[in-house]
This record gives sequence, C-alpha cells and structure tokens, in this order.
Amino acid sequence: MEYRVEDDGVLGRAIEIVEIEEANTLIASGGALIFTTDERRYAESKSDPERRLAARLAAKRAVCRLLDDAISLEEVEVLPARGGPPRISLSETAARRCAAKKAGRILLSMTHGRAHAAACVLLVQEER
Repeated sequence: MEYRVEDDGVLGRAIEIVEIEEANTLIASGGALIFTTDERRYAESKSDPERRLAARLAAKRAVCRLLDDAISLEEVEVLPARGGPPRISLSETAARRCAAKKAGRILLSMTHGRAHAAACVLLVQEER
C-alpha cells in the first residue's frame, strides 16, 4: 500500500527515548535551564520529578528533530492539560519554523518507566 500525506495529514513523526539517568545528570550539571519554570514546577509536584522531566526532554528533542534542529530545546515547552494529553508550546521563532513546514498542530504522547522515558510527536498539516 502506498502512503500519502493527504491520507492522514501527518507531515512528520518522531520518537525519542531518554534514560532517566541522563536527565538526572543533565539537571545536576546545570542543564535544568532547558526546562521552563512551569515544567520544573509541574515535575516537582509529582513523586517522580526526574521521570517527568526526562519525558519532557524526550518530547523537546522530538519536536526539535521534526523542525530540522533549527530550534533549541529551550524554545519548546511541554504543558500539562487537565483531563487531556499534554501539549506543546513553541517560542515565536519555533512557531514560525513550524508554520513554514505547513504544520497546524503538534500532537504529543509521553510515557516513562523506571529507567527510560519516551515521547512520540506528530507534526500535522494545516487544515485546508
């Protein structure tokens, strides 16, 4: 079967897997600046903040990869949603890059276990 973008509107997909320990090391070495205040606050309100941040790191990396690494991790924010899936917020520069790819939405799914966290991100075309 031939796959065409118009079949489902998905322009790109990326899956990232991060070791929880990598996120811990990043945070301990001062790399926590890649996380916004709201991301850190949300993670710290949970019993497993390192897992929450690792999943967000995976999501940020996936988004950057979909936007051709033309943006930095700091330009991507993962926001929680009550009763729904988390969502991605982009800086102005990242939003322009996303629009240049004709993407109207970014869909996100995250998960984490004891040793790893993962994120799946879909870049979906604009509504016609």
